Amino acid sequence: MYSAFFNIFLGLLFQLNFYAFKGIDILPDIIGYYFIYKGLKNLTTENQFFAMANKLVLPLLMLSIVKIYNFQYHQDLLLSISLGLDIIKIIIFALNMYLIYNLCQGAMKVAESINDDYLERTIGQRLYLFLGIAGFLLVLSIFSLLPFAGVVTAMQFIFTIIYFAYILVFLIMAAGIYNLYKELSPSRVKTVKAKAGGKSSKSKRKR
Repeated sequence: MYSAFFNIFLGLLFQLNFYAFKGIDILPDIIGYYFIYKGLKNLTTENQFFAMANKLVLPLLMLSIVKIYNFQYHQDLLLSISLGLDIIKIIIFALNMYLIYNLCQGAMKVAESINDDYLERTIGQRLYLFLGIAGFLLVLSIFSLLPFAGVVTAMQFIFTIIYFAYILVFLIMAAGIYNLYKELSPSRVKTVKAKAGGKSSKSKRKR
């Protein structure tokens, strides 16, 4: 099961957008959703949150095709499809927030099952911090669709700051999933069991 969380961690990293070569995303979301789907294959029976995430990931994989290319580099192509693309991207963003919510809630359940209160609490705190920043970014994105040029210009500075905060919080949240992966690794489990065995042996000797 532990390798599934590494695939999810990789999948989350691919959600970050870095455009190069005149509009091509060098970390395509579609590859990220594939890694998440691959990880969830072994987790859907763990709890209801992973089961829900599994239902979301394939539709998101299909929708993410529109984000492979940044059409802003070709304004002539945007005349008739700009609004439609922006709406699809906002829908993807909202669904992705719900996907991440279910992934983190599922991870918290796994942390609870191994009695790791600290990791469970940390993942939860990072999740709700992420949802707060992402929710604000979602609202700003919706407002940017309004036909008020002055409003959009005034929000541009705020949008930029919130976006950088979003990236930072996203990486911190993804690190929580990676920490769970490390905690579940066979070498880590053996070490914990060995320490537990050593303590029990000492207690028996004292008796």
